[in-house]
Formats: sequence, structure tokens, C-alpha cells
Amino acid sequence: MNEHVFIAIDSGKYATKAMMEYKGKTSTMLFRTKLQEVSDVGVEIQPNSFKVEYEDTQYLLGDMVSENQSDFNLSKETLIHKLAIYTVIVEMMKKANSYFHNVQLHVAVNVPINVYKSKSLKDSFKKFVENNNRTIYFRLNNCQYNFSLNDVTICFEGMGLTYANTVERQISSSAVLDIGGLNTTYCTFNGIQPDFNSMTVSHLGMNTLKAKLEQELVQRYNRNISANDLEQIIQKGYYSHMGKIDEDSKSVINYIKASHFEQIINYAKQHNYTFNQDRIYFAGGGSLLLQKEIQKSFPQASILINPQFANVKSFLEIIKVKYS
Repeated sequence: MNEHVFIAIDSGKYATKAMMEYKGKTSTMLFRTKLQEVSDVGVEIQPNSFKVEYEDTQYLLGDMVSENQSDFNLSKETLIHKLAIYTVIVEMMKKANSYFHNVQLHVAVNVPINVYKSKSLKDSFKKFVENNNRTIYFRLNNCQYNFSLNDVTICFEGMGLTYANTVERQISSSAVLDIGGLNTTYCTFNGIQPDFNSMTVSHLGMNTLKAKLEQELVQRYNRNISANDLEQIIQKGYYSHMGKIDEDSKSVINYIKASHFEQIINYAKQHNYTFNQDRIYFAGGGSLLLQKEIQKSFPQASILINPQFANVKSFLEIIKVKYS
């Protein structure tokens, strides 16, 4: 009897996160969702970066790619997400030492909550990922892999650890705010049942915060700030020029972050969120950057441990229950 391989993938606009369970062992992956078309790459491929060849075109995917190549399309039915998903599957199968032989592969992938609510959009993305049931010819880091995908499970963003901690969640109501790269997703749960009418999404992810910050810093300092600079500034919490840290920039950055978080909460309130649930959870990589702002406004809320992996943990449990 073939062994089951379970792979859950959350390919976000900022980063692609994944988790695999095989023979009782769990493996994880995380790399930046950035893609650039290249040719005749001579540099050594660094960790969390990949040389991909697909349909006679060569790409560089992951951390090595410039921030300018980030994807800001609202749709996930795009080449960058397809290649990120295929890369995860191949890398995870390599870790399992199976190479698609003699195993039953079960894959879960994510879609925005508005896509999940639409049967036609959800079905379209499913066919897109499955390559319309055609064999996938995929070359990764100079090695060829041919495989097929079928019966991919589509999961919605913003569930956090709801389905990874079902015993804890079944007896309480909760609200989950998943702050991602492009969007912030909102969903309330009665036990583990999502409230359909509460499922909503705003475009108030970290990219919007970065745009506000860039505008403010350029206006204040009258200097060019690249996308790569901006990523470093928001991670470090200050702006520096010619090796000198501008101390005033710290308060500017904190103000922009606080203002952005207030917008996230105001959007929720405009969509009938009262936050009267038993528990409030914050997930997504953005919740780490906004940790101080969250703790100040929601001192009793929980910022999930490793929040960027919260969704994939739930996705993994869903396919394990579905196929075990």
C-alpha cells in the first residue's frame, strides 16, 4: 500500500510557506515570493532561492530576486504562484526521498477568501494549479521533474490555527485577522465553523504600509528610496543614509505603523465586526511587524507563534482528515 504524503502550501504575495507530513515526520519551507525571468545564470543559487525552467523559459525564484519583482496582482492565478507551488512540491518530495514514486500525494493550496466564496473562481484556480490535468514538466535547479496533480484541496486564507487546534476551538467563538503581504483577511468562527457573512478581505496588507512609509520618507528626506531599501527600513525600524541612522525616522515609522493598524481595525468595524468573540487571534507575517500596535490595542488578543505558518498548519490538518 502506498504511503500518504501531505503537503500544505500558503503562497502569499510576500512569502511562500509550506509544511509536509510524511511517515510521521514534519518538514517546513519558507521563501520570498519573487520571480524574475533570466537566462544563462552563472551565479551560485543561494538558500531559499531556485532556478526554475518551465515551458522553455528560465526564471529565478525566491530570496535572491529584487524587491522590484514582487507581485502586486490581486489574483493568485498567476505564473509566480504556480511556479512557487510547483517548487514547494518538488522540494518537499525530494525531502521525502520519494520523487513521486509509490506514494499518494495530497496537496492543499490557498486562495483569498473572496475567491473561496465563489465556486467559479475557486474551480478556475484549482484547474490552473492542476495544469488542467496535463502532465507538469518542471525543471528545478538543473534537474527535470515530471508529475501530475489531481484533486488539489483549496483552502481559504485567514483560518489561522482554527483547524490545527480543533479541541480548543470547538468550545469558543473567535475572530481571526490574518495580516499578509497584500491583503488582510478577516473571519469569525463559531467553534470551528466559519461565519460566511464575516469572511471578508481588505487590501490593507504590508505592501500598503510600505507605500505609505515610502511616501512619507521621500517627502521628509527628499531622497530616492528603492523597494529593497524599504524592505530593510521596515524590518529594522529606522532609516539610515551614508551609514548614519536618523533617530527621528524611528518615530515616523512607528506612527505610520500605528495608523495602518488603526485602518485595519476600522475596516473590520465597518464590516460589522464587534470583537465580542471569546478569543481574538492575529496571524500572518504582518502581525509580527505590527506586534506592538496589536498588543497596545488588543492586550488580551493572541499573536500566534510563528504566525506566518498558522494557515498551513490548518491546511495540513484538513487534508490529513480528508485522506487519512
